[in-house]
Amino acid sequence: MRPVNYISHLNRVLRKFSDDDKISSSHRSLYLAFFELWNQQHFPKTLMVNSKKVMSLAKIRSRTTYHKLLQELKMWGYLQYHPSNNPEIGSLIEMFRFDTLPDQKMNRTYPVSEQVPVQKLVSLNKEKSKPLINSFKQTGPENEQVVIEYFQSEKRSPLEAKKFYNFYEAIGWKLNGKNPITDWQACARNWIIKADEIKKDPKFRPPSRNWDNLHTSRYKDYREPL
Repeated sequence: MRPVNYISHLNRVLRKFSDDDKISSSHRSLYLAFFELWNQQHFPKTLMVNSKKVMSLAKIRSRTTYHKLLQELKMWGYLQYHPSNNPEIGSLIEMFRFDTLPDQKMNRTYPVSEQVPVQKLVSLNKEKSKPLINSFKQTGPENEQVVIEYFQSEKRSPLEAKKFYNFYEAIGWKLNGKNPITDWQACARNWIIKADEIKKDPKFRPPSRNWDNLHTSRYKDYREPL
């Protein structure tokens, strides 16, 4: 697998932005936010993203603006976007590669070793009934212990690891019940981010310690008036 050339990719995509009259400063900012996260995760094939984190990096305040810019970057051929309707997991982003040579008439999706010649793409694109995400190879954890060890490396409790494992084990390690998870570690990181956001949310209140008032160790004489 040929690694992404950071400098070459960034130089060429910025040059492409310069030549593209449709691209605004907001498009550039959003793309560079995705690129930063992609780089931090060592350029995976698919990138699971948290919209709040991306909006913060891109300095975008409106969720409507965020989705509009994202759809336009997808439509203009800079990335692929697979939305998620599950609040506990992020959407998937495929960053198209621009670090390959211009004379390589190949599909620019990652990785190079899996690219398909242009003449074959025509027949593949006709299969509209098969979503692109379904072609990904599922990579779930080997067992629960592997997940526990990973969560411990992230300084999280074994209990949280078991909750994560049991949740996705029950739904077959799929997103939205149909799309296979391609990187369970990225999914776990997003789970952790969501958990931390819930804890910081001022609207979130943990259950009261006295939630079950029927069970008490205190004696009450119900013959006395209330």
